Amino acid sequence: MDSDSGSVRSLRRGFTLVELLVVIAIIGTLVGLLLPAVQAAREAARRSQCTNNLKQWAVANHNHLDSFKRLPYGMLRPDGTGWGHPEWGTANQNRRYALLYQLLPYVEEVAFHRAWDQLNFGNNQRSNPLFGGDGTTMNPSNGTAAVGQRLSAILRCPSNVGPEWNESHSTTGNGVYARADYFACAGRRGYPGFSNTLPSLWYPLGPGTDYPRPPGSATSAQQAASDGIFTRNVARRLAEISDGTSRTILMGERSNYDPVFDRCGPETGWSTTKMANWNWVWFGGEGNSFLGTGVPINMRIRDCVEYRTPIRYDDRINAFGSQHPGGAVFAFADGSVRFLSESLDQATFIALGSRAGGESNAND
Repeated sequence: MDSDSGSVRSLRRGFTLVELLVVIAIIGTLVGLLLPAVQAAREAARRSQCTNNLKQWAVANHNHLDSFKRLPYGMLRPDGTGWGHPEWGTANQNRRYALLYQLLPYVEEVAFHRAWDQLNFGNNQRSNPLFGGDGTTMNPSNGTAAVGQRLSAILRCPSNVGPEWNESHSTTGNGVYARADYFACAGRRGYPGFSNTLPSLWYPLGPGTDYPRPPGSATSAQQAASDGIFTRNVARRLAEISDGTSRTILMGERSNYDPVFDRCGPETGWSTTKMANWNWVWFGGEGNSFLGTGVPINMRIRDCVEYRTPIRYDDRINAFGSQHPGGAVFAFADGSVRFLSESLDQATFIALGSRAGGESNAND
């Protein structure tokens, strides 16, 4: 009897299989309920950091405006005819840099700003002892060249996962240029610079009058029909933003996440590039400097047929976007920062991108 009683007591100390399964089910349900909330909280924190980054860039633009009475160049770079380089025909006609470089002194990156060679871009591709380099290697993949420096977290949206340096399917040139996530708004179109068949920075509504380029001079870039705040070789005054500073986009995010785009290069044999190869923020090329509001927010390539369609390929290079759910963060010319939904009416988005389009009431 005592032995039987002890057995009963021993059995009562444990869980039955049914009880154990119920407990596991309850724990699983709680985890399922809590995990989305934890993920949402983390994304909220990441988006807040991204918003703060763009706020600092907006303030930097205004500090530059205070110092020089103009906003920065979207990109300063000559070509064979100068394309309106303001110092064309002088000893400084090869001066070259992109938007964020001009803003570095206002985001506590003075040392890097001073280390940049404005007149000889090749020197910025050389491994630099200031950054732990050997002083000789060209295009090092260890981040020791000026164009390869990561700098501070202000360059990156924490939600935008991916490599810190450029990346393509052809690994030879990978890791050379530091990637950043914040780009100038060129208005409707930012890429390509010139085209005789497709919309371009020079003529965003379509081909024709943008090609061939006009003869080089110190003012020829002013002839371009680019309709945003930023363009190549032109530094605008605040008074040129006649649509209103609170209604005109200054900068915004680009997402490098596009698995279909990345896959279709090797599959079609058309290109070796990936989206992460288009964020060379120090490079000073149109696709690495400007984005356009003529493309929906978070536009991505849907299939390889679309990838091989030149206008759609260019659209993807032009697209603002992010890995925040449902939209992206933008800085406006008045210094404000707002999250715009990817479902925003396209006409409204185009109006927000132009500086003087007369669409002041488009987003009322």
